Amino acid sequence: MLIFVGPSAARAAYVTAEGRELEADLSAVDMSLVAHGVPVRIPPSYAGQRHYPGLFWSTTNQAHVVYESLLELSWLWLADFDPCVVRLAAQPMRVTGLDGSRTRVRYPDFAALHADGRALVVDVKPVDMLEDDDVRASLAWTARVFGDAALAYSVWSGAPREQLRNVRLLASARRPGLVADGDIEAAVHLCSEEGTQIGHLERQLAAETSAPPRAAVFAAMWRGQLRCDMTRPISALTEVVPV
Repeated sequence: MLIFVGPSAARAAYVTAEGRELEADLSAVDMSLVAHGVPVRIPPSYAGQRHYPGLFWSTTNQAHVVYESLLELSWLWLADFDPCVVRLAAQPMRVTGLDGSRTRVRYPDFAALHADGRALVVDVKPVDMLEDDDVRASLAWTARVFGDAALAYSVWSGAPREQLRNVRLLASARRPGLVADGDIEAAVHLCSEEGTQIGHLERQLAAETSAPPRAAVFAAMWRGQLRCDMTRPISALTEVVPV
């Protein structure tokens, strides 16, 4: 992930959850309103298009979030798994401003609001697209105006395959109510501070939980109460530790 920090005046337009259309200097935007708002544009869907738009059900939002490509979907999986993120927004704002003599109009892909109140605005771009001079110039301008506004901005181009695979695997237990809180707490309680293999933890849980033991372990991991090495495939031999 590339983090840009950066004088260029820019304006931002966004739509609140109540449907109010607001516009302000980028530096004066209330990112909490942005994160809890609705998309300023909906990605188009048409026959023969090269991208794959759709809806992602987010446990963070308890609602669907729109995405425009499979790469954006991958980012959403990881953001939804991040316990520090408390709200996700797609197509959160329209940013306009001068870049020399040129007027630029940008629609960043996502905004993520963190529990400590910080917000991160993200553009998702494939690595090969970053080689295009026009794309690089557009992203550089976006980074600069967000830096001038003291707002965090990044460009995301993907994550290791195993990490994404593991997150999708753990997501099998992510829906609220699927596993009882008591069963999740039991998985955390039975896990040794030094670490316990998932298979061993399942055997311990078998006599104590109403839910399938693996679901209880995965739910605890999705909630961020247990963690493991996400760079290797999760299996019964994977060692988890309490957070």
